[in-house]
Amino acid sequence: MRNSATHNGKDLAKEIALLKAQLEDLADSVNGTGSSIVARGEEALEETLRSARELIAKYGDTAKSIARDANSLKDKAADFKDRAADTLIEHTESRPLTTLAAVLGFGFLAGWLCRRN
Repeated sequence: MRNSATHNGKDLAKEIALLKAQLEDLADSVNGTGSSIVARGEEALEETLRSARELIAKYGDTAKSIARDANSLKDKAADFKDRAADTLIEHTESRPLTTLAAVLGFGFLAGWLCRRN
């Protein structure tokens, strides 16, 4: 009985040593895997940044050109609106009776179209 207890103690010590070695191997493997994951993440990030830089280089000038064109169109539209308002004011001041007749005509037409039956 005693002999088997000693034998089991030696086996237990061997098992513990084997488990420690396996645990150290597992820790090294996990550290290696973590480093590998970080390296792959850094590679993916660099690739994404490179692609973004290429897109900016390729289409950045186009976007700036579109923005300039949009500002130019906005300025032209504002000028057109101002000219139209000035023309309307000039015609109203030069022909007040014609303007009054046109407004009365539009009012009559709107009233006739919206009348209740």
